Amino acid sequence: MQTAGALSLAPLLVKSPDLPAQQGYPARPIRIVVGFAAGGAADTFARLLANKAAAVLGPTVIVDNRPGAGASIAADHVAKSPADGHTLFLTFSEALVANTALYRKLPYSPARDFAFISMLCASKLVIAVNHSIPAKNLKELIAFARQPSSKPMNFGSWGAGSHGQLLCEALNKNYGLSFQHIPYKGEGPTIQDLVAGQTQIAAGSIGAMAPHIRSGALKPIGVIGDKPSAALPQLPSLIEQGATDPTFAVLGWMGLVAPAGTPAPIIDRWANIVREFVESSDIQRRLLDFGFEPRVLAKDAFFRAWQADVPIWTKLIKETGVTLD
Repeated sequence: MQTAGALSLAPLLVKSPDLPAQQGYPARPIRIVVGFAAGGAADTFARLLANKAAAVLGPTVIVDNRPGAGASIAADHVAKSPADGHTLFLTFSEALVANTALYRKLPYSPARDFAFISMLCASKLVIAVNHSIPAKNLKELIAFARQPSSKPMNFGSWGAGSHGQLLCEALNKNYGLSFQHIPYKGEGPTIQDLVAGQTQIAAGSIGAMAPHIRSGALKPIGVIGDKPSAALPQLPSLIEQGATDPTFAVLGWMGLVAPAGTPAPIIDRWANIVREFVESSDIQRRLLDFGFEPRVLAKDAFFRAWQADVPIWTKLIKETGVTLD
């Protein structure tokens, strides 16, 4: 766990008279639960958000790491927590989108069990190959992989059911390819083996892939979405290269939710905290360094974005037969 510092509450009441603190919130330390181990992107931004929230709300804000099962352990814990604003969930989209189809018996329902506070950013993954693969775009990758003389190609991802796996499975489905999945425990080992040539292709975060792309160890094929990423502006998106499956247009994201039934004033206050947090030039720089694109969608807009993503991923998961239970 990591703890953010706190400020005195007395001057805060003068500065922010509309705070739910006037109705007794917060009454104790607040926990931001993360479904991954310390040190990753979600943990990093949870700690930064905790610092921001502590400066605004006053009490201690704790980052509570509960890794495992595609963040469903963390999600289930938050879903079953009291709806009083003292337990929140900062998550990537997989826990609330893909997991609904990957698990036949998911112990929580995103629509029923969570109040959507705000999206923080969108995540454009990049598909890249080892430098030995003679392909520099989607067309060349497909042509090479289809050659009878080509050796079987393996792709790595940071775990079964991850966004990285599903994107490569979408390549298999759409283009009749037979890339074989090798799951790893984290994105770091995934990229390490791709660079070493133990695997030939992977989809990963731009922040993790970019140094190896710049060094020439990896060749970028394309980014997801309908336009290039600000971090790799010269690399066309897969949609720009002719991909038509909506899977290749759907971006990952990071967002903050609370247990369903959390009072509206608390949801509103946290939505404002997230907005101010993401608007900070320092946080925007940090997000871009990780390959994320700052994107604030609060409450109903965030929920509608989630609703739009679910059927696309559900269709792909059912068609590819990927399951986690």
